[in-house]
Amino acid sequence: MDLRSVFVSAIATSTLLLAASAHAHDPSLHDDYVPPVTKAKPVNCDQLADNEHYSNNMGDVDIKALQAKCDAEKKAAGETVPRKNS
Repeated sequence: MDLRSVFVSAIATSTLLLAASAHAHDPSLHDDYVPPVTKAKPVNCDQLADNEHYSNNMGDVDIKALQAKCDAEKKAAGETVPRKNS
């Protein structure tokens, strides 16, 4: 065998092995993704305290205002207002 036929045989063999190892996956594997559930905005102090069902995003102006209102109501009622370290 000359060098050219050895080279062609090696290329053909490696190409066949590479092609045999490649396979497509099942598209249903992508169906497991569940987008995150968006939480509702709280509109009263009880809903603001329920972080499981209502959003507690303090970047939202409405929620921040509600937090200030609820803290003021608690302070007026004489309850202890929890402080957050900023």
